[in-house]
Amino acid sequence: MTPYLTRQKHAEERLGTALQQMNDAIRDVHKSGIDVDISTVTMHTPRGPMVQVDLKTYRAYGASPVLRLVEDKCGEIAR
Repeated sequence: MTPYLTRQKHAEERLGTALQQMNDAIRDVHKSGIDVDISTVTMHTPRGPMVQVDLKTYRAYGASPVLRLVEDKCGEIAR
């Protein structure tokens, strides 16, 4: 396999693992009585649009958000 294809395969595997972990975490948060709001954010890159996920959690009965995850321009997660 070429280095490019190897990198793509590794990235796909990493994304699959991350999705499984995120779904497990959402399930745990839901069981604890916290609601999760999931939306997408479109970032514009030299290669074109790139969609990212934004998560917000809410305590029961519509209280204000207790968690907000969105990636900043430097690639770090802001909490």
